[in-house]
Amino acid sequence: MNKDKFFTMDVDKRVEEINKMLINSDLKGVAEALGLAYSTFTKEMQKQDFVYIARENQYFKFIRDKESLGNAKPSDKATIGFQEELTFIKENLETLKNLVSTVNEKPTLFLDKEIYNTKARYVNKNLKLNENIYDKFSKLCENQFPHLKVQDLIAQSLLEFINTYQEIE
Repeated sequence: MNKDKFFTMDVDKRVEEINKMLINSDLKGVAEALGLAYSTFTKEMQKQDFVYIARENQYFKFIRDKESLGNAKPSDKATIGFQEELTFIKENLETLKNLVSTVNEKPTLFLDKEIYNTKARYVNKNLKLNENIYDKFSKLCENQFPHLKVQDLIAQSLLEFINTYQEIE
């Protein structure tokens, strides 16, 4: 997009294009890429009630009140309603439902911060374990937590044991 196209294109389409550019840049970078002064760029982008949300790094349609929303044209409602997010949710609804039900059915594993302490001193220890118990543990780790190291899961188990059975001093 160049400066001339920026000023002549439909405002809704322009916001859509600028938001695409903002994925890889910031406001000043986009203004420079278009050959515009930063203040001119931001002033022009505010036309027709578009506002920049810094935490999203995107422009959105500003809604003044509930009456404005009710009177909005169908094309405005699509802009207002975070259309991309809604489309994603619609396309992935079954997967999201499965994910939520999985999280609700199984307890979530959180590893203690102490396990990843970068200042900790690590030691190697040989443990003599019941083979059946270790096999069950290994299979569980492999099936449900393949992204975690077995040593970290063992460390978590030891911490949970300590927290459960250590006498309060």
